[in-house]
Amino acid sequence: MLILIVGIALIPFLFAWYYAKNPELIAKRSNYGTLITPAQPLSYDDLLVPSGLQVAKGRWIMLQVLPAGGTCGPACIETLRTSRQIHLLLNKDIVRVRRLLLSSDSDLLLTRDVQDDPDLLRGRAAPAVTEALTRVLGRSLEEGMLILIDPFANAMMWYPPGFDPYGLLRDIKHLLRASQIG
Repeated sequence: MLILIVGIALIPFLFAWYYAKNPELIAKRSNYGTLITPAQPLSYDDLLVPSGLQVAKGRWIMLQVLPAGGTCGPACIETLRTSRQIHLLLNKDIVRVRRLLLSSDSDLLLTRDVQDDPDLLRGRAAPAVTEALTRVLGRSLEEGMLILIDPFANAMMWYPPGFDPYGLLRDIKHLLRASQIG
């Protein structure tokens, strides 16, 4: 009887230890984007240039950075449209999330519907931000890539071009529900 009681108490700890040592055995994930572990801090001063973008400070940010010398091509336009639709689907949490497009080119040519988007913040991509993001992601920035930044300016998750919009929506809703900041 004593061995049975000890076994019942010990078995869950052994399973937990085994799965902690072998996380690849757990197939199901709760996130759809690629998690940046640990979350990497960015500077709001570099991220939010010009100063009119300070309205995004302390909010969750869906960041899209155009590569140096890049133009907003089809993948970029599609990501902008998708992020706009996701932003609208947030309902009451819409004020907690901002959309930001950073470009090194100040005269970026965008389509009419993207230019008329009142919720899209546009800024200049400081070299420090693009270098930090490239280092954090471990790869170069691609057109159409989306990066999720928390209210403390930590890059925490990224999505490749052509990502699943419903997966991003689920991730953001999950983060907003778990977090009381932003």
